Amino acid sequence: MTMNTYSVVTLTGQGRHGRAFLFSHAMNIVVGPKEDRHLMTGLHTVADISCADCREVLGWKYERAYEASQKYKEGKFIFEKSKIVKENW
Repeated sequence: MTMNTYSVVTLTGQGRHGRAFLFSHAMNIVVGPKEDRHLMTGLHTVADISCADCREVLGWKYERAYEASQKYKEGKFIFEKSKIVKENW
């Protein structure tokens, strides 16, 4: 899984297991089926994202935000901090 630090949208996100990062782009991932979830910021349609190599769930992709204030998240990716390994940054 590859992430570009220039695609970070926010560093203050919240994931299932603590801190998370919102990215505008991601590579080497597999996007799972869409489902509606009630998150801390309201109802969203999301799809879990997994590493294309090892298949571990890393976070999710926002497919749809139902509240106007959350629309900026659509099409973006949440990565759990606990799932990210920092190499050569």
